[in-house]
Amino acid sequence: MPEVEFKIDTERGTCETEIKGYHGPMCEKAARQLKEVLGDPSIEVRKEEYFVTPRSKQTTRRK
Repeated sequence: MPEVEFKIDTERGTCETEIKGYHGPMCEKAARQLKEVLGDPSIEVRKEEYFVTPRSKQTTRRK
């Protein structure tokens, strides 16, 4: 199940956000929504999950 994890460091005053369970365009959409609320990040790192291509299921119908 997709989730967003926040790690808040009160001593340094920083917040690290990690988007988990999304792939490719869906990850980008979730990140865009977070940026609208939280503002642009100082550092943005795309993890391996971002580059996974979702598999599509092909079906054929006989006429």
